[in-house]
Amino acid sequence: MRRKVLLLLNSAAGTGSARGMVFDLVKYLTLGGFEVTAYPILPENGLTSEAIIRAKHRDYDVIACCGGDGTLNHVVSSIASLGLDIPIGYIPSGSTNDFARSLGIPADPEANCRGICGNNIFAYDIGRFNDRYFNYVAAFGAFTRVSYSTGQSIKNVLGYGAYLLNGILSLPESMSMHSHLILEHDGGREEGEYVFGSISNTTSVGGMKSALIRKASLNDGLFEVILISAPDSIRELGEIVTTLTSGSVDNKYVRVFRTRSLLIKSPDKAAWTLDGEYGGTPEEIHMEVCPARMKILLPEEVEETMEEQNGQARDKKVLG
Repeated sequence: MRRKVLLLLNSAAGTGSARGMVFDLVKYLTLGGFEVTAYPILPENGLTSEAIIRAKHRDYDVIACCGGDGTLNHVVSSIASLGLDIPIGYIPSGSTNDFARSLGIPADPEANCRGICGNNIFAYDIGRFNDRYFNYVAAFGAFTRVSYSTGQSIKNVLGYGAYLLNGILSLPESMSMHSHLILEHDGGREEGEYVFGSISNTTSVGGMKSALIRKASLNDGLFEVILISAPDSIRELGEIVTTLTSGSVDNKYVRVFRTRSLLIKSPDKAAWTLDGEYGGTPEEIHMEVCPARMKILLPEEVEETMEEQNGQARDKKVLG
């Protein structure tokens, strides 16, 4: 019996390349042994990832999506919220595809389809944010809102990492838009005024690669946390940017650590972004790692890279 794959297509992501890849994706997956059902993601018509997966998941062996980090966020969140144990496939077609870069997923659609048709499963951690989930990063700060408030055409030009860093460099008013947060983790408590923060499971956040997250493992059961305290001047803001872009954490304004869970209290109701999607302004946030919660099918080409990065072999099994 042929296996069945549910393929979700977001033509609005990135440059809209998903639209031009449909025939090839269906061809590669069909030749790889799948019976393919493709759905366009059209929120204005009620065709969201959440609605499609909720209604159709019982009929499929694999759920795949073609889109950007935001598209993947909706798929992962839907699977986790429904308590499903089903592998996913990811064909990146967004503006920058930060998560695909962390995994080493190639841009070639045919190579990705080979992975989806194969049996190499990599189980990785995701995060829980109150009653929602995120795939690789939850962040707050004056310029993180750029990720969900900027038009798609601007994203296509700058890319997520580029316009996030551009926000730090070109918005001096960010210093006056800091948030007061209280964080409890690992039996301790810290409090301060922060201009930016990220809780992630990735090797880069918006183009910023500190010494900590460069060494991140995607399945070690830990978040990588970066907190940037509000600077007192434009000069100090410049020092922070220099610190982050150089890959160093040697700055009194930059705090980095690893943890399994956090309780965050935000009296100012800071605005959050989850994988680039709007995450709301909760006053209290319970955040925790969901170890090895998501299973992704990867091409053979990335196997050695992932084994080196995570210090262990990928769980291999045949999907039946």
